Amino acid sequence: MTTETLFIALVMAVAAMFIYAALHTVQRGERPDRGRFGIVMLVLVLWLAVPAVLASRGVLGRYSPLPAPGLVLIGLITLGTVVLALSSFGSRLAEAIPLASLVGYQAFRVPLEWLLHKLYVEGVVPVQMTYAGRNFDVITGVFAAALLLWLRAGRRTVWLVAAWNIIGLGLLANIVTISVLSTPVPFRYFTNDPANLLPSTFPYVWLPTFLVQAALFGHLLVFRAIHPTRRF
Repeated sequence: MTTETLFIALVMAVAAMFIYAALHTVQRGERPDRGRFGIVMLVLVLWLAVPAVLASRGVLGRYSPLPAPGLVLIGLITLGTVVLALSSFGSRLAEAIPLASLVGYQAFRVPLEWLLHKLYVEGVVPVQMTYAGRNFDVITGVFAAALLLWLRAGRRTVWLVAAWNIIGLGLLANIVTISVLSTPVPFRYFTNDPANLLPSTFPYVWLPTFLVQAALFGHLLVFRAIHPTRRF
């Protein structure tokens, strides 16, 4: 299978996890809220379709002069991700999904980092965006899998989950910053080739617009789940 096919498969797998979580949440209680589930599915479809269409049509291909359309789109989607995580829907997800699952879900970052390394080997992305360079996000995924087993064994260590979540969010911010500074924008810092064109290339536009957002969304839900006012 090609790297592109594997990447699309990973995107679809993460989307399927989101659909399963949303369906599980709206079916709780005696009166399932199917209308809310329909809205969530519409948001998910648009979340995937809009960046894909814009990238395929070349709308996101300009990086200079600023503002770069691709980076503006990523910023808007990030804002939407934060709003969704802090909404009542985000609250219901944090309550309905076991903490072990919220943490273990982030293990998708292990195959993602492997695919990024494959893209580096293929000459698509620069080395600093991979674990051969300055990207250490794979650590978050590895420890997510370990914490999943820890929590499912019945251990309840809130501080450990909180520490992992903070570190994981920091590592996510690190690679996002590196990726932006590797694009061919006027303020580009990493000038080695190739430039990062993933924000304007289909299907890899889904990395910053969907997979990064899925990771951010997951971290915010964990913070909500372990908040002192909530039951562990």
